[in-house]
Amino acid sequence: MPSIFKQCDLSENADLSGFDCGVDDLNDFIQNDALKNQNDLVSVTKLLYLDAVLVGYFTITLGAIQKERIALTDKVDRYPYRVYPAIKLARLAVDKRYQKHGFGSELLYRFMIEAMNIVKIGSGRFISVDARADAVGFYEKFGFVPALIKGNREIVPLYLDISRYYKSE
Repeated sequence: MPSIFKQCDLSENADLSGFDCGVDDLNDFIQNDALKNQNDLVSVTKLLYLDAVLVGYFTITLGAIQKERIALTDKVDRYPYRVYPAIKLARLAVDKRYQKHGFGSELLYRFMIEAMNIVKIGSGRFISVDARADAVGFYEKFGFVPALIKGNREIVPLYLDISRYYKSE
């Protein structure tokens, strides 16, 4: 990816007016809810610019994933609690003009860096994402697996075991 990317936190000064990822819910979130959520300490949204154009964004929040939704091979021996701490990728969107050019992968990579920094100062064994059904393949390419649940859904809960990638200092 070019080094002309600029990543920054969402702020009141951000120009979001031209952003359109093609998904109304994601467009509405960045336009109307992301800054309020950030100000309310519910989530943090990072913006990615190419030159001065908003290419995409991702939103981070903390959460948990129920123990019974994790595959046996990913469980922690003798972990006594019903939920594991997780860092949640709450949103990831790329403007339609930049889709299918690797920008989603770049955003996910940058999210992973943020997640690893969170793990260093807190905890979070897993990364979770509630993926739209049409985006599941994208996340699976990066090692995410479906959470163990019953039934078909338009939104598919996925997770990634961070311990496979995390190296403590």
